[in-house]
Amino acid sequence: MRAAFRALRRSFRLRRYQRIRNLFHLEGTDRFILDLGGRPASFFAAIFPKPEQLILVEIDRQAACQAREKHSALHVIVANGEQLPFMDPSKELTVCNSVIAHVASPQALAREVRHVSRSYFLQTPNGRFPLETHSFIGIPFYNLIPWAGLQQLMCKIFGAGYSYISSVRHLSASEL
Repeated sequence: MRAAFRALRRSFRLRRYQRIRNLFHLEGTDRFILDLGGRPASFFAAIFPKPEQLILVEIDRQAACQAREKHSALHVIVANGEQLPFMDPSKELTVCNSVIAHVASPQALAREVRHVSRSYFLQTPNGRFPLETHSFIGIPFYNLIPWAGLQQLMCKIFGAGYSYISSVRHLSASEL
């Protein structure tokens, strides 16, 4: 089951990358691209053909070190996405894949992204999607479970971190 979920996740990420590539014409750019909160398993860093043009912004120092080890050509910065250490909109694009749902102030993150980038791609999980995808295996109908105790049990059964999953704030389309 884990292998099937991994393949499904990879397929969705490849389609997302193709969409980003087509929308923003990335082949011709020589400017930097920000990957906010991509962690060591950044789908964007794993697929983008010019990793030397990527700046991974990660709030967690250990995750940033792991990302640098995994993708040695990346530029990696430890910073909070709500307070980016850049002064002007010199970045071609910011990719923010499922990070905005984890920050204290989505508005602050969005403001920073607009401030430092010419364009941006923000994606957030859909709270009505039938699988909870923040674990290594999709937990079916997790978001429909009304009791925290049962959600915790489901996380335990599926090997997922309840505190991490429960920290996700599903944004509506208008909030995004």
